Amino acid sequence: MIDSRSGVCKAIATLGLLLAAACFAPGQAIEPAARQAVDAGNQAWIDGMKLGQVAPIVATYTENALDCGPTGECSSGRAAIEQSIKKLLAQRGHAQAAQVTSLGSVQQGDFVYEWGRAEASFADGSSLLDRYLTVWHREAGGGWKIFRNMVIPNDGKQ
Repeated sequence: MIDSRSGVCKAIATLGLLLAAACFAPGQAIEPAARQAVDAGNQAWIDGMKLGQVAPIVATYTENALDCGPTGECSSGRAAIEQSIKKLLAQRGHAQAAQVTSLGSVQQGDFVYEWGRAEASFADGSSLLDRYLTVWHREAGGGWKIFRNMVIPNDGKQ
């Protein structure tokens, strides 16, 4: 976990710069392999949440990934991200329902910037509705993994 406020600020600033680059630089159509990987990654989150299984979700992240929650707390690296997901599932149990809605994406070379909404409801009556910005990176072997993920704080305008 990144504990320092400056670490969180750096992580958020980095994601902001990546998004700005994606928005202002001419993007290219997303390659079919990238689209397939993003869709498969989103489905892995859905399946993992419904089954209460961390492994399918964590497998979508790079070793050096950064995952930031809505309050700015970040997990750095696949192992830390795995612990965060385990904690969430231990607190709430597996999701009774889950879905991911990808609202847009753009590709810049070896990066795909995707944004959307992730939802899950749990047996205890709790739910999550998160807007997200995810940066997918093409790995050396050609596969795509999550490099950076940030939940956008809820401002009431879903």
